[in-house]
Amino acid sequence: MSRVTTVKGIIAAVSVVVSLMPAVSVSAEQPGATEPAGRQFEMPGAKFRKRPQLAVDAVHALTHIMRTENKEDPQYLEARLVVSNAVATRMKVDPVQLQKAWSRAPRAHQIAVLAAISQIDVRYVEGKESPYVQMDCSGLMWYSWRVAGVDAPRQAVSQMDRLMRVERKDAITGDIVGEGTHVQMYLGVGLAFIHAPFGGKKVKFKTMSDEQAARVVWANPSHIATYRL
Repeated sequence: MSRVTTVKGIIAAVSVVVSLMPAVSVSAEQPGATEPAGRQFEMPGAKFRKRPQLAVDAVHALTHIMRTENKEDPQYLEARLVVSNAVATRMKVDPVQLQKAWSRAPRAHQIAVLAAISQIDVRYVEGKESPYVQMDCSGLMWYSWRVAGVDAPRQAVSQMDRLMRVERKDAITGDIVGEGTHVQMYLGVGLAFIHAPFGGKKVKFKTMSDEQAARVVWANPSHIATYRL
């Protein structure tokens, strides 16, 4: 079984479980409970339902695009529009331009950016790449591109390897941008990005300064075949 097929199955399965799982809390005071009274137990899927709405919407869009190779699928486009409009509002960018940028991007790039957005508010922990739990900056990039079916390198320095680099003018949605040991993902318009910031903060959007944009390296992970040679 291919890696892409496996990831598709995982995403679809998670979506089905989350959508069908009842929102139930079980009190430790009920018969058979062994934990201290008053402690609440959550059914599987409850933590996911507490994720930010934008993250849930991104997963919803992913469930559609993972079922088809057609990035123009009507159900997918409708679900993606919900996400891009919400991102545009947060980032104060033109929603039409953002939607166009996402539409122009290859399917893998669209999947990668949606996967990254699904991790909004996940806490930064160095060396981790556990979806919905904890991640560092390169872990977020690694996870997002793995969902897209690309065997991207795990370390930040390798994610910016010269063989995958592109000019800023050629950068598209989902490209990895960084300097030093910090990487982030380009959203496709202006200087809008998503990243996992240092210091135990949470995955969030950011607007990069012009000064930083002039320093950073831009890389396209879909060039991975060249990198692996």
